[in-house]
Amino acid sequence: MSVFDRFIKPLIDRPDLPKPQASAPAAVATAEPRRYRLDTLGQVCPFPLVEAKQAITQIESGDELVIDFDCTQATDSIPNWAAAAGHQVTEFVATGDAAWSITVRKA
Repeated sequence: MSVFDRFIKPLIDRPDLPKPQASAPAAVATAEPRRYRLDTLGQVCPFPLVEAKQAITQIESGDELVIDFDCTQATDSIPNWAAAAGHQVTEFVATGDAAWSITVRKA
């Protein structure tokens, strides 16, 4: 038994103690997708793409990942990766002379 098992179930089953209540229901999805921001400004390529790939695995389908970056190669690599992975690019804007923001909706 690991140390963490103690927090999941009691070490001794005592019938005189109240049983724990069922856990609360899971969060309910809303009509609006949630937006998450990934700031990769100052990172050299391919790190904006690497971090975007990792970040998108942590969000739900239909949610959006907004990626801020200033690596010129990522202007091609991020949209190409998104399309190849089946995600949708919903916005792509220049935010400065050499900075961009791209919004990717997870498939």
